[in-house]
Amino acid sequence: MKVLLSAYACEPGKGSEPEVGLRAMLAAATRHDVWVMTRRNNIEPLEDFLASDPAADRITLVGIDDDDGLALRLKKRLGTFGTQWYYRSWQRLAAEEAQELHRRVGFDVAHHATFASYWAPIGIARLDVPLVVGPVGGGVNPPLRLMPELGPIGMLTDGVRLIIRTLMARLPGALADLKAARVVLVQNPETLARIGHPTTGRLLSNALSVDLGRLPPAPEKRTREIITTGRLIPLKGGVTAVRALSHVSDTDARLVFVGDGPERDRIERLADRLGLSDRVEILGWRPRDEVVARVREAGVYLHTAIHDEASLSVAEALSQGTPVVGYDHGGPAQVMSSWPSELWAAVPASGPDTSARRLAAACDDFLFSPPPIPSEVLRPARSYTDAVLDAYEEAVAR
Repeated sequence: MKVLLSAYACEPGKGSEPEVGLRAMLAAATRHDVWVMTRRNNIEPLEDFLASDPAADRITLVGIDDDDGLALRLKKRLGTFGTQWYYRSWQRLAAEEAQELHRRVGFDVAHHATFASYWAPIGIARLDVPLVVGPVGGGVNPPLRLMPELGPIGMLTDGVRLIIRTLMARLPGALADLKAARVVLVQNPETLARIGHPTTGRLLSNALSVDLGRLPPAPEKRTREIITTGRLIPLKGGVTAVRALSHVSDTDARLVFVGDGPERDRIERLADRLGLSDRVEILGWRPRDEVVARVREAGVYLHTAIHDEASLSVAEALSQGTPVVGYDHGGPAQVMSSWPSELWAAVPASGPDTSARRLAAACDDFLFSPPPIPSEVLRPARSYTDAVLDAYEEAVAR
């Protein structure tokens, strides 16, 4: 088949959405010829990445950007709001480019892959070809009883996020574009319920696209570290992780944050107040290889995000056999369910103290009975590549 892939974010070595775009591209190219529309600044890194890849001759890269428009100026000046505005502008340009490409190539299927939120526009939805969208997110809200853990700034930020999402969903075209899809890949049950596509919706987390390649030799044993990674921002629940450590019965256990951000001071103040300063360490940002190695030998990977659509970090930990503890809420719970149940514990989200005690008890279980460190990558129950390819076949057949 000839596949048109719309991947606003698509770049190697960046993680998050750029990694999702990259994996969608590689998945499609395992079997089909793929034309990839992405931002122009992604082209050179992709060309370097594909230089030695056998699938390169099946991939055509198409760079698109609004070089001189108002949207680009807003993107640079207005942070998240500017990025969302530019993204909408980019989708309009992608729609025009897709029509021209389709006239020359004649696509069999189109796939809108990155920043796929249920409330966001889809430029290639205008094409008269079978459409696959996703994995789609955007439907996970924080548990109300955990909102105090966000703090005043976090609650304000999350409130603004909710308002923007609600307004975006009401703009012309957003939900109509999604309804044009023959197959909608959806990141989690909460988003699936929100979009209301019982016949076209298929659960598939972006996190299952994670590919760690070959692992180095396994360490001899696990450390007593409870590790968490990512930006230190309110929604990541760093203060909950500290609160959980105060209830962990293993007094040799240490909580290690890999990352940095505005929540650092709040986390450090709580650790000091609870008498845990000597057992809480914030490493700041570290090279990816170092982070992967540290997660691999950790006793527990603790994921305390108040809301998350997927979580590539959870998938990376489970791929290495590192046990994961988190909430039975949103995307991470969906990700965990793709690996053997003995490798994870998803606890109910409740009030801050009750949630911390539940997380701590699950951490204790893994620290007292640590699973072995595997020598090979552990794959999820279903291949991301197979799911994407199956979606193409289903879309064409419907």
